[in-house]
Amino acid sequence: MKTEVRSDRLKVRAILLTLALAILPALLPSATDSTALAAQQPQRNSNRATPRRARKVTSRGSQSTNQQAGTTAAQNANGASSNSNAQPQPTPYRVEAPKSDVKMAKVLSIGDKVLTDDMFVQPGTEITYTTSFINEGNAPSRSLSIIDPVQDMTDFKLDSVKNNTGTTGLRVTVSYSKDGGENCNYTPVSGGGGAPAGFDRLVNAVCLSFSGDLGYTPPNNAGSFSYVGRRR
Repeated sequence: MKTEVRSDRLKVRAILLTLALAILPALLPSATDSTALAAQQPQRNSNRATPRRARKVTSRGSQSTNQQAGTTAAQNANGASSNSNAQPQPTPYRVEAPKSDVKMAKVLSIGDKVLTDDMFVQPGTEITYTTSFINEGNAPSRSLSIIDPVQDMTDFKLDSVKNNTGTTGLRVTVSYSKDGGENCNYTPVSGGGGAPAGFDRLVNAVCLSFSGDLGYTPPNNAGSFSYVGRRR
């Protein structure tokens, strides 16, 4: 009897094992799905949280970017402000080479009356030609020489040259030319070139050579000279 009972038990265990082996594979997918589902639930929660974090990060990133841009703008502004507030660079000194600049002006007059271009002068009238000169440069004029042409249709009056050197300290040597100042070695003579007595028609330029320096500060920078001519 005992042997039969054990045999029956073994048969029952074998049947149960066979059933278990048959049922277990069918149960495993469900368990796997449940495990996967359980695993996916936190993932969904994680996915829900991630955008929030991403938005915050993006916001911080934007804020950080804005702050950085603001800092850059501030730096640029500070840089510009620094440049604008910087002390102006001194203008380099421009030193001009010392140079004299003698300018002249001529005035024609009859007695006390100054002639103008529209005035008619009768032949035989004596005219005074006065030339003023001034040094407007920034250095003395050394070895100054002036050649003043005599007007056409005019006879030069002998010994009529007058000099007014004022406070310049200049000394003047006067000579004459009959070739327009190319050579100042002509000696005027009364009646020269067919002029009336006391005049020389061949003189066509008066040459003046100054010894000493013509200064450039008033009143030592200006003077004048004059001579008389007769209109023919």
